[in-house]
Amino acid sequence: MFPTAPAFLSNRLDLLVRQAGTRDVRAMWVPGRIELLGKHTDYAGGESLTCASIHGMAAISHRHEDRSLVIVDVARGEEVVLPFEMPTAQISWARYPVTVLNRVIRHFGEPANGVRILMHSDLPSASGMSSSSVLVVTVLLALLAEGGYTQLPFESVEDLAGFAGAVESGADWRTLGGDEGVGTRGGSQDHTAILCSREGMASLFGYHPIHCHERVDLPESVALVVAGSGVKARKTGDARAAYNRASWRASEVARLYSQDVDEYYPHLGAMMAAPHFDLESLRWAVPDDDLWDRFQQFEREIDDVLPRAVRALRDEDWTAFGQATARSQQMAAEWLHNQIPETEALVRGALTSGALAASSFGAGFGGAVWALVERGRREEFKTEWRRAYNEDYPDLAQAMVLLDEEPGVPAWTSEGGILHGMPSAS
Repeated sequence: MFPTAPAFLSNRLDLLVRQAGTRDVRAMWVPGRIELLGKHTDYAGGESLTCASIHGMAAISHRHEDRSLVIVDVARGEEVVLPFEMPTAQISWARYPVTVLNRVIRHFGEPANGVRILMHSDLPSASGMSSSSVLVVTVLLALLAEGGYTQLPFESVEDLAGFAGAVESGADWRTLGGDEGVGTRGGSQDHTAILCSREGMASLFGYHPIHCHERVDLPESVALVVAGSGVKARKTGDARAAYNRASWRASEVARLYSQDVDEYYPHLGAMMAAPHFDLESLRWAVPDDDLWDRFQQFEREIDDVLPRAVRALRDEDWTAFGQATARSQQMAAEWLHNQIPETEALVRGALTSGALAASSFGAGFGGAVWALVERGRREEFKTEWRRAYNEDYPDLAQAMVLLDEEPGVPAWTSEGGILHGMPSAS
């Protein structure tokens, strides 16, 4: 039914179409993302190295007569109905589609008709793989495709990724004013990886504006494995305050330096790129050790870890790649303060089980860890990794989720969807 759909998606879409009761539908694939390196750097004006997951959201959308957004989560067996005039979050995850719907209506007007989405995700929720951003992008793509809009301000996929990030965080996007978002002050890394990645490749993205610096093939000789820690990283739950503090610390450093030199720098990246930026002046302006640690984590992730890691990945130098990754993980624990004992144990266990490199990823405060392994021993590695985690956390290890991963295809829509034929700027 969808001749341009990725091959792995056909059966899942056919199942959704049968449940929809109509064949007049649009189809979507919205993957999760894996952040290889670049911890909490995107919103602060930095770069990060990411790829799309091979796990994600399959969805179809179609129009209906009522003035409402209807979302059916096939995996959970749940349905929410959000009236256009006053949408409210009836269940916890509905906060995301409510946020998207409100902002689309505010900027572009009400959809010309009702919109219904049937979706099925195989991403573990609150695992650090951006299940929340996947939901935001899915709902946004469906509303823009089905809502009858003819004048939209997106000229490229990167534009759309930037807007999706602003919707989730509540930030302004160009001349379109922001709001509260979902309550977390993040950036657009997740949405960029979801929409702008390339299959088989890791991509080094910058975010102000969004652009791709470099793409590097992941060699066939190695593979990724992702393990969920069992500790949920809910950015709209318990972890929200901690996540927002990491964001605040970065913006506070830029604010203090701006105040001291009487120039305005919107984020750490702009501050460091200034012609007369000076470390001694910054230290004078930022005497607080906690804020200084946050700056050091950002600066060394950007100027040391990422360049070394990209070079090592290009050269297939796994020793150097592992060293760069270990440095990033160390700084996350000591300076960023977004690690928990469980994610640190997973990283240690991966390395003792033979991983070439391993790192926690995502917001932190729970979530997942990726490991890079020799492809031929992936199954053996997974057994050893589970055993190592069981020694530290036997209760969590029983429910440990292990995913075989590859750099996957970016988000896709069938003909008539907003992504169909939309160019990339990079």
